[in-house]
Order: sequence, then C-alpha cells, then structure tokens
Amino acid sequence: MRFIVIGGGCYGVYHSGQLFKSIQKGKLPADSQLIVVDRHAEPRAMSEHVDKPGFVFVQSDWQEFLQGFFSDATRYNPATDGDEVQIVPAPFAPHLFFDWLRFSVNQRLQELGRTDISVEREGFDYKMSLPYEFTDKSGNHFVSRAGWTCPTACIEPRLCPAVKGLRDWDLQNDLRGFVAGQAVKFSESAALKLTAANLPNGATALAEPPPAFAGVETFTCHHFSHGIGTTPARQLFDARTRLLDLALTLTPAQPEARVAIGTVSHCHGVVATLKVELRGK
Repeated sequence: MRFIVIGGGCYGVYHSGQLFKSIQKGKLPADSQLIVVDRHAEPRAMSEHVDKPGFVFVQSDWQEFLQGFFSDATRYNPATDGDEVQIVPAPFAPHLFFDWLRFSVNQRLQELGRTDISVEREGFDYKMSLPYEFTDKSGNHFVSRAGWTCPTACIEPRLCPAVKGLRDWDLQNDLRGFVAGQAVKFSESAALKLTAANLPNGATALAEPPPAFAGVETFTCHHFSHGIGTTPARQLFDARTRLLDLALTLTPAQPEARVAIGTVSHCHGVVATLKVELRGK
C-alpha cells in the first residue's frame, strides 16, 4: 500500500510514525510506502524518519503534488489500484480534495474539447444548526458536531468519550440530508452537554433551506489503522466521474448546476460548492 501523508511537520511526524508502527506490527503490508509531502526540503518528519524503511520524502506544494500524482496513470490508476493508495490529510489543511476535484474536472473537460463548460468555486454559507460553524473568506464552511475540544488523535469511536455515550451522529449523513432539504438530526447522547453550553444540536426544521443542489460529494476521512484517519484515493476519481457526467448533461435550457463538496470525518468537516456552467463558445 501507499500512504500520501500531507505535511511533514508535527502532524506529519505523528501520522507517518503511527502508520510505520502499524507496518512494523504486521497490521499493514510490510512493503507499504509512506510518501511524506511538505513544501520544505528538510521537514521535521525527515529528521525523525529518514533512516526508516518505506519512507519517501517529496518537497512540493500539497495541491501541486496531488494534481501531478493523480494525473499520471502510471502512479495511480483507480481501475487497477483501487484502495491501495490512501491519503492522510493534515487536520488544518485547506480544502485540498475540493481544489483537486475542480482542477481535475476542468482538465478532463479541456481534454474532451469542452472549453464551453467551466467548473468554479462558490461558498457554502448555509447554517446547519451545528454546534460549530464558521465560513472563511474563500467560502469554506467549517462544521463540527462537537461542542467541546476533541483530542487531535481521536478516532471517533462509536462510544464517544466526550459525551460518555453512543455517537448517534455522522456528519456525512448530516450534510447529505441538509443538501436534500432535511434538518440535521438531533443528538440524544450529546444533548445535555450541548444544552449546558447553549449550543445548537440540529433542528426540527430548516429555518432557511439551501438552494437546489444537483448533488453532494463527500470525501470521508475515517480511522484506518493505528489511530490514523485516511481518505481512499478512489473517492476522488469516483467524484470526478460523477461531476464530469453532470457537466456533460448541461444544455442551454439548463446551463448550470451546483454540487456541495465536503471533506468530512464522523464529527468534523469543511464544505464548499462547485458551480458547473455551460458558457457560450
């Protein structure tokens, strides 16, 4: 297997180190490769892990690396490699998968000669009645089901240690339901904690439903091994196929469509919108 570890600083050191332990303990294939990507020539992860087998260090901007790596079928082919490549995002990373999807769909449209179709970023500033919501200047909407501070290495177990009860929420389902016009599910297990903090806990109805979306694409980051969450690379290509298919259905009578794009774990995430538009040639 190959793991693309985003960042070579403190998080990259920990993420790659934990995966290396998993390899050493036989939980992952012995020939697994840990590809650590950082913009610095000698990040901290290199000084920590350079002498260990299986590590590869790449000096690159994160987005440029993803675009180059996944544009080369000899490095990753979803038809043959499947889930053999896993991406390990940094907790503070920008909306990397969103930007890759926008780039990749536009690239494929150009290859098909469809320069009359564009895929552009829009924000997602719609309140979901979650305990934490914040929209940054670029329109990224950060969301969380937690009304408390979670440990960085939390694997989001079914029994949530923060509420000492069942984790009866899942942000992927929340986002898909919200985009379809449904209110976010009320959490019974977190109710006392959120009420005490005077924080939202879903809603019985949407105060302001979002506009019509053609769909939603979610890139999940769930626990994979030894406390580390990953996103299967295959998810990026599955989303690209669906978004490209949508783009090619546009007509002068229906010249645009919007798709919500979220990178989410069970509890935390970031969402933005891609607008697909048919323009005059």
